[in-house]
Amino acid sequence: MTEDQNNNMPRRKFLKLGVGSIGAVFGLTYVSLLGDFLMPPEANAQTLQEVGKVADFKVGEPKFVSYKGSGVEEGLYVINQGSEGWLALDFHCTHLQCAVNWVPATQQFICPCHGGVYDIKGNVLDGPPPKPLPRRVIKVEDNSVQVGGITA
Repeated sequence: MTEDQNNNMPRRKFLKLGVGSIGAVFGLTYVSLLGDFLMPPEANAQTLQEVGKVADFKVGEPKFVSYKGSGVEEGLYVINQGSEGWLALDFHCTHLQCAVNWVPATQQFICPCHGGVYDIKGNVLDGPPPKPLPRRVIKVEDNSVQVGGITA
């Protein structure tokens, strides 16, 4: 054998090493994502952001607002419940994450995808949704309405 043949790595060994390395990278990525899923940040960890003034929200009338949360545009319904306080509901149906719409005529949130129906407080009234609409952190301070991440 020549000196070149002794120093070359066999093709089969090279492929095993390459595929194994790629598999290890993917495996570590999934392990880190699993860690994020099993140990999410605290509900109030997200910075609160102003979405309007108190006067912008009529009592008993959900208002859709959007804000920049976690680096992406997010939407939710803010509800001034008068003497019962304030409520912020995520606008994603808990069935398959379709956007729900407030229908004033029926006083309900309705999911157009599969017929999920929620009351004004986000409780399931009908359809396939397995649980109520997720609630978001809301704080009213100095005439400012601020919202944040999903509560626990």
